[in-house]
Formats: sequence, C-alpha cells, structure tokens
Amino acid sequence: MNKNIFIVLAGGFLIAIVVALIVQSSFSKKNTTLVEIVVAKNAVKVGETVSDMNFKWQEWPKESLFAGAIIREGQKSIADTLQGKLRKDMVEGEPLLKSLLTASGKGNVLAAAMEPGMRAMAIKVSAESMVGGFISPGDRVDVILSYQIRLSGEDAQDAAGKVDRHASQTILENVNVLAIDQNSSKADDKAKVGRTVTLEVDAGGAEKLVLASEMGDLSLSLRALGDDTHKERGKRNFTTDVQVSNLLQELGKMKKTSGGKSDIVRVYNGQDIENVTVRR
Repeated sequence: MNKNIFIVLAGGFLIAIVVALIVQSSFSKKNTTLVEIVVAKNAVKVGETVSDMNFKWQEWPKESLFAGAIIREGQKSIADTLQGKLRKDMVEGEPLLKSLLTASGKGNVLAAAMEPGMRAMAIKVSAESMVGGFISPGDRVDVILSYQIRLSGEDAQDAAGKVDRHASQTILENVNVLAIDQNSSKADDKAKVGRTVTLEVDAGGAEKLVLASEMGDLSLSLRALGDDTHKERGKRNFTTDVQVSNLLQELGKMKKTSGGKSDIVRVYNGQDIENVTVRR
C-alpha cells in the first residue's frame, strides 16, 4: 500500500514539472517582442519602384533584427516609409535592406547599382564574342583582346618562333556585367544576343577597354558561378599564332637555323619606312 502511494505521488510530481515547463514556455513566447520589417511580397526585379504592390510588412523578432532592416513606425504604409528603386533582384519573402535602394528613387538605376569608385563601360559584341548570347547581367566575365602584330626586317627576324602576326591576351579578369543593351536584368532563361555589353570596371580598366577597342577585337569569356580566381602575377597571359600553329613553329626554327649573314635595307615609300632583311 505504501509502495502504491509512493508511485502515485512520484507520478503527480512529474506531471507538475511538465505542466510548469509548458506554462513557462508559453509565457516566454508571449514575452517575445515583435516588430514589422519590409519584405518582398513576390519576386521583384532590379529597377522596380518600391511600393505596397510588391512589398509588405512582416512580423520579425526584435532580438533577431539585422543591420539595414527597415522597421515600421506606427501604421505607416510601404509607400509612406520608402521611396526608391531596387539595385538588385529579390525573391519572395526576402527582407529589404536600405543599401538595396537608390537614393529617394532618383538618378540612374545602373549608376546606383555600381560599387564606389567603379565605372560603367560599354563594348560592342556579337554572338561569337558573348558566348552565343548566354551572358546575362550579373554574370562575371574575362575580357580577351585579339590583335595583329606588325613586324618587319630585324624585328621580324628576332620574333621568329615567338609570334608571326596575330596575338591575343586577357586584359581584364572577373568583371561584373551590368547590362546587355539597355537591360540591366534578365527577364528569362533564354539566350539573347545583344549589340553592346556594359561592364563594371575601375578607372584603369576603363582606359584599357578604350585602347583595346582601337587595337583589335574584344571577346568575353563567361566564368563559372563563384569563380573568382586570377592568374598569378608574372605569368604569361597572352597567346600568339606561333603557339597555336605547328607550321609557324617549324618555319620559325628554319629561320633561326638558316645561317648566313644578312644586311638590312631601309625602303622608303612615301611617308612609310620599312626595314627589309637581305641575305647574302
């Protein structure tokens, strides 16, 4: 009899502890302070104006707030709280940060999307030079310049085995694509060939693009997502026609091993001067 009473008392004690824990948990949840922040009501594209149509207020624990969150004051609407356009695409439910808005919705959206100190430079492209149209705003690319080398006389002799006429090199790496033609966002997953591509580069990169566009043809090489590698400094970042062609390599060897003395004859043709190697 005493044993049964003990079991009943122990069971009642355990039940009391469980009830107390449930009550304490309930009070803890009720004591959590909630605020309202701005989140995307649906998928929103870069450049769209922030309004009550595409954003909403969402309850959020005050203890879990993060820097840049936009907190509701009183009963203000989205339109009364914010003015501006988006600097990037957003997905449904994603919190809106102050840094993702243009200043008061004014100015160039593309300029607002750029990092401080950067420049926007547009280059002409074709299907071949932009990976068949699979390059989109937000992708990262390398810029490759292909151009012709003009050598004559002694210079051509010294360059035999290295370059004959054509060369290419990577002039810029891991460059952000800002826009294709006048579009700064991708509307769908279909490939689209544009006529111009706008790239985000620093001041030095802008100068390189201007000069390179006069020197030869520019092509874009699409990088894999997350690839931020760079070639090591001091490593050769160019390719010549001699490196590509086995025939040119053999011809270069023949020039080097042909022997014999040679003289340089300077030929004047109007304003042009050309050095011609004459063997004897």
